[in-house]
Amino acid sequence: MKEPVVIAFATQKGGAGKSTISVHVASALCYVYGYKVAIVDCDYPQNTVNVYRTKDKQMLASDPAFQKRLLKQDIKPYPIVISSVEKAVDSIDKLEQQGFDFILVDTPGTVNIVGLPELLRMVQYIFLPMEADLGTIASTMGYMQILGGFLKSAQPDPDESNLLGFYAFWNRYVKSEKKSTYDKAAQLLKDKNLPLLESKVELMISYKEKRSTMFSLPERELDKLGLGRLIMEMLSIVLGPGEVTPSGKVIEVPVSTDEAGAAEASDDTL
Repeated sequence: MKEPVVIAFATQKGGAGKSTISVHVASALCYVYGYKVAIVDCDYPQNTVNVYRTKDKQMLASDPAFQKRLLKQDIKPYPIVISSVEKAVDSIDKLEQQGFDFILVDTPGTVNIVGLPELLRMVQYIFLPMEADLGTIASTMGYMQILGGFLKSAQPDPDESNLLGFYAFWNRYVKSEKKSTYDKAAQLLKDKNLPLLESKVELMISYKEKRSTMFSLPERELDKLGLGRLIMEMLSIVLGPGEVTPSGKVIEVPVSTDEAGAAEASDDTL
């Protein structure tokens, strides 16, 4: 049996949109791209992902249109496992025996918690949503620096860790924000050899209002928000470009913002 890829969404600061991103990505992977997905919700005590599932269940019980839509989709909603950080390793172990392609982990908004080193050893990739304010940027960079050295010092044999990479990305991206804010932060990360994805998830109404654990945004809306690009960039890192999703979509490395701008400028001159 092929082992699932374990991915965590992590921040060192609450309210960064980690749980919303977890749900959007899980729902797209499951309902759009056809992967078998599970979420482990370790974000105690709020367990936000499970709160979203509870709201969906309430809609399912009371809204005939919601029921009809789910029947038409004909895909069983992915499981959400509530777990403390201390018990997350056992939860992931059990899920790994059930044939999932991806196990997504929504972590607590702090690194100072019992059991986190053991949990991080189970994770292969960590993605960190980051907003364009000094506090979030600083805390994200601090977390990434911890990830760079923390796991190696937490165990005698680094090979015992599954961690293959960690990446920050812009979340709740606001186009009206000064470009220099994003550019300066990107340069800071580059100077410290901390990887930043090209993807930028934009802050729009549908980002929060249309999140669901039972449905995904359609691809057109995913692309409009920047989520489609984020997911493709993640898959190109995790699975490799050229791989094909169960839905038949070829995974491609997204064109960088600079390359896209250069292409547009070239087109304008033709």
